[in-house]
Amino acid sequence: MDAPKQVSSLSELVDHVSRALGPVLAHDSMGPNECLVRSGELVVLPADAPAVRKRLRGVYSHEEIASGAIRMFTKAADRTRVVEIAAEVGATPNHVHLACPIMIGTSRPVIGGRLPDLLGEGTVALLDTPLDDPHGALVAGVLRHHGASVRPFPVLTAAGFGDDLTLAAALRATRSLPVILVASGTYSFNDECPPVLASCGGNVVAAAGNGASARPWWPAALPSVIAVGASAAFSGHGPWVDVVVDGVDVPATVGSAQALCTGTSFAAALHAATLVPVP
Repeated sequence: MDAPKQVSSLSELVDHVSRALGPVLAHDSMGPNECLVRSGELVVLPADAPAVRKRLRGVYSHEEIASGAIRMFTKAADRTRVVEIAAEVGATPNHVHLACPIMIGTSRPVIGGRLPDLLGEGTVALLDTPLDDPHGALVAGVLRHHGASVRPFPVLTAAGFGDDLTLAAALRATRSLPVILVASGTYSFNDECPPVLASCGGNVVAAAGNGASARPWWPAALPSVIAVGASAAFSGHGPWVDVVVDGVDVPATVGSAQALCTGTSFAAALHAATLVPVP
C-alpha cells in the first residue's frame, strides 16, 4: 500500500488518500470526531434532495446520480467547509473508508508450520481492494484457506482507500449473496452511520477496525451488521462489536504461499468463512 503502516492520526493520511482519490480533508484533526472526507462532496438520499438543493443556495455547484443516493458538489470556494455545510443542510459528507484504519494491522509471511483444517466451502462477496493488491489478496487468502470461495468486488483503491458511495453501490449489488465481507470502514463526522450505508442487511460481516477505540466504525457498528473485532489491543471495541476472535497470526493461503495475518480485517474474514453455507 502507498501509505504508512502505522500512524497516530488519520490526518497523517491526507496526502496519501488525496493521491488515490482526489482532494480529501481531515475533519477535527486529532480530535474526538476526526475523520477523512472527500473535499466539496455531499451525499444526499433522493427523498431529501429537493430540500437540500434549496438549502445549499449559493454554495451549490452541480450533482451526479449515484447508486441509491445523489452526490452533490459545492462551489470551489466552499469545498473546505463541506462538513459544516453538510450539517447545515441535512446531508452528510462523503467519508473516506480505509482498508487498514490507523494502519496498526499488519501481515507477515511465514514458511512452513502446520495450518488449521479447512472449514467447508461457500461463496463470500469480498468488498475490499482488488485481489492483485496486498490487502485484498491476504483477506481473500484467509477466506480461501478456511474453505470459502471468493467473489471479489473492489471498493477500495490499490492503496486501500474508498468512500461511502462506492461501498454503498457494492452493498446494493451483492445484497442477494449469502455472506458479504466488508474488510474496511470509516469514522463519521458525527459518529452516526452515513445514511447511504444504513440499509446494510444481516448477511454483512464487517471488520471492527484497528483503531484501538470504542468509537463506532461504519458499517461494522450498524445493529444489522456482524461486527468482528480481534482479541488484541489494536482492535475496535465496545457494545457494537458482536464477535471477537483471534485476529493475530490468522493463516492465509495466497497461491502456493502461506502467510500469517494480523488485524480485524483478517479476524472478520476468519469469522465470515464459518458462515458460508455448506453444500
